[in-house]
Amino acid sequence: MNLDVASNIARQSLIASQFQIALSSRNVAAADDPTRSRAAATLATTIDGGVRIGGVRRAEDTAVYTRMIDATSVTAERDAVLQHLNVLSELVGDPENNTSIGAMIGEMNSALVDYANAPDDPLFGRTVIERARDVADKLNRTSSELLLLRDTADSRIAGGVDSVNQLLLSLDEINKNIVKGTISGRDVTMDLDRRDGIVAQISEYIGVKTLSRSNNDIALFTDSGVTMYDNGVREVSFARTTVFTATTAAGEVFVDGLPITGASAPMPAKAGSIVGSASVRDYIIPTYQLQMDEIAREITDIFTDGVGSLFLNGGGPDYAGTISVSATVDPTQGGTVENLRDGTGNLSGFAGYSDRLLSLSDALAGTSAFDPNTELNATSSLLDFSAETAGWIENLRKSTNDDVNAEAAILRQSSDTLSRATGVNLDDEYAQQLMIERSFSASSKIISIVDEMFDTLLRIN
Repeated sequence: MNLDVASNIARQSLIASQFQIALSSRNVAAADDPTRSRAAATLATTIDGGVRIGGVRRAEDTAVYTRMIDATSVTAERDAVLQHLNVLSELVGDPENNTSIGAMIGEMNSALVDYANAPDDPLFGRTVIERARDVADKLNRTSSELLLLRDTADSRIAGGVDSVNQLLLSLDEINKNIVKGTISGRDVTMDLDRRDGIVAQISEYIGVKTLSRSNNDIALFTDSGVTMYDNGVREVSFARTTVFTATTAAGEVFVDGLPITGASAPMPAKAGSIVGSASVRDYIIPTYQLQMDEIAREITDIFTDGVGSLFLNGGGPDYAGTISVSATVDPTQGGTVENLRDGTGNLSGFAGYSDRLLSLSDALAGTSAFDPNTELNATSSLLDFSAETAGWIENLRKSTNDDVNAEAAILRQSSDTLSRATGVNLDDEYAQQLMIERSFSASSKIISIVDEMFDTLLRIN
């Protein structure tokens, strides 16, 4: 090997070492950033035996990254449901402190029994009316609040759709830069990290799958297979519902014109906060609304008896939203409690007549038929059915909370595994820098020796 070749090889090594040091310093600077992956230079041998930078690669673990993305989507979906259920649980009330509809009907039944034991005392009758008014008010408020909760869920869906569209535009821009950079041989590792971060953000709203292609290009799909990005952005669209009523069928979320939420979706998305909010808006709240409507319908029917009817309502489907205490039995509206006591049965007007009151209490505890779509016992007493509504929400909230904790643990484990596999370990990075520095020193020493040899040869000549 002549001196020129040796000097050139040493210079190539210096250049490579300088690049590696700069890359390692970049890694160290990004050590606290969970979205960044460790980057490393690939070295190639030149024709004269030297070394050059062949490119830059980043640490990757596709399987773990995919698992983390899936866990992110499922956790976001479950968490979105849980947030709504927590609000709904407060609305339902606690049976222990008599704020639930079941507890209130139980209180009304107790007052009814007391009145039956002293049918000639209107004070007991007025207590029944007050408890009945509590029941009607509770059903009215619940119906109104449920419509507001559906509107809140609808608003969150709209916000999520807007965010996804913005993220898809960012994905389009950075993906095109990556493809161009890869073709031109530019270092695109930081862009790849940013793109992974964008995909992770999208997965919080809608479950996604990615397809890797040549030149680091990708395509993006929902977890059910609907295309979201493929050489360009596919629009995610959603129309807000302006007013919710008991019969409102809310809007669906569309990706590239294909619905991904709602009963008509041929390929419904499975995870993400948008899916969670849609589930609450279209299934959980309407089911609970149906339970309240069934209670209002049945309690109206049980107490219907001409001028002795205790409740009135506007009929289906919004029984709960329109139920009220009948004026004919309510002294505050000009009626008398004796109408409730007598109904159409006390033709002689006996003050000690208690048959109707006892039969009403028996009816509350007797078997009634309810809509099976309530997901509760379709053949039950009104007292039991109303008590089960609070249990239905609480069981759903508990199971969802358990799901959130389980999925969050999977997400943490996946994130930690990915961080260990692709993140920057400062100890390893500092050790690598020492090796590069030794290589740099050795190359510098070779150049110094070659220079001395050249000087010696020149002095000889």
